[in-house]
Amino acid sequence: MSSRSELSEVNRDNSGTTEGFIPPPVVSRDVIDALRRIFPNTLPKNLEISDRELGALIGEQRVIQFLQGSLQNQEDEAIPNVLKQT
Repeated sequence: MSSRSELSEVNRDNSGTTEGFIPPPVVSRDVIDALRRIFPNTLPKNLEISDRELGALIGEQRVIQFLQGSLQNQEDEAIPNVLKQT
């Protein structure tokens, strides 16, 4: 999942403009690590989980993946900026 492409889709309305642009979140590795500890990507132990509970678990992981992609984009964009300053 690439957060850059997802943000592009979120920030584009049907006319193709970027009106109402949503800037990407600033994310730290500590936040992502904490979320992974709090919401581990594991199968539920109870096999009688409801569709709603399963959807919530999937949503937790999608948020973590999105934030991980945002962090990767931050890091990718920071490297050229650091090199320009030297």
